[in-house]
Amino acid sequence: MTDRDRTIWVLSDGKAGDENQCLGVAERLGGTIDVRLVAPGRPWVWAMPWGPIPPQDRPDKEGSPLSPPFPDVAIASGRRTVAYLRKLKEISPETTTVFLKDPRTKSLNADLIWVPIHDKHRGSNVLATLTAPHRLSPARLNEARTGGPSELHRLAAPRVALVLGGDTAKSAFGTRAAHRLADHLVRHLPANMSIMVTPSRRTPAHLMKAVKQALLPRPHWIWDGSGTNPYATMLALADAIIVTADSHSMLSDVMATNAPIYIFEPDGYPPKLKGTIDQLVTHPYVQRLEDTLETGSRAPIDSTELIADEIRDLLKTT
Repeated sequence: MTDRDRTIWVLSDGKAGDENQCLGVAERLGGTIDVRLVAPGRPWVWAMPWGPIPPQDRPDKEGSPLSPPFPDVAIASGRRTVAYLRKLKEISPETTTVFLKDPRTKSLNADLIWVPIHDKHRGSNVLATLTAPHRLSPARLNEARTGGPSELHRLAAPRVALVLGGDTAKSAFGTRAAHRLADHLVRHLPANMSIMVTPSRRTPAHLMKAVKQALLPRPHWIWDGSGTNPYATMLALADAIIVTADSHSMLSDVMATNAPIYIFEPDGYPPKLKGTIDQLVTHPYVQRLEDTLETGSRAPIDSTELIADEIRDLLKTT
């Protein structure tokens, strides 16, 4: 089977973060990708991920997300997709099935399950890696280098990308942490560095206010939320990157570049990420944001290709 001939389903419940991780792996594999959306209603959704799929979503029903012909590979993520991937493997054993992140059940008969190392789920079919899959392939970063708003390209090098997260489910990005970050931008960034800022939906207003105030004296550009986020262009152009520690996905994205990485730890963020960060900072040009930034080049850390390679190995044995 060639990459061109391969057919891949991405089973998604519409959550962008999960779907993008699946698409990142699918794109590395190569082939024809078909996104199949699942939307189980009540009471079926209440039983996810343990229960069966709704009767109206059986493969023989019109409009079913599992309608044949079945794919060579199916990649899923998200609690609502577990039952669908399990059903697909039952009716199409020759399909190589992959689930990204902990399925929260032992009943999933997937050929491969990927989890980040900070998750405890383990097994003979489980691959645990330091970073998460993403869509920032070397080819996409290279293409993004010439895209994005013209204002980014007019900023003088060296350029620093500031990737802001914010509040999480259990931790707020407090005002004290925001002032710490702003103070570092004022006191420790070399005067010749330009700053490119991309906030997230989780970035609180007080953090944005502190960052904007800190950057007033120097050349900078902040994405205001309008139009397409030039995230990939910022990462591709960056000579150094500052990223907040509250998101494993953001950490994984920036690690895919070859720029030096500086991790800012707010006062509170998911405890499970602390161990991951401890391992990340053992790599050259990856460190906590404590002193003056330096520029340079480092080898990217990219688990997406590792996951794709694992799937290729499974395809050779089926």
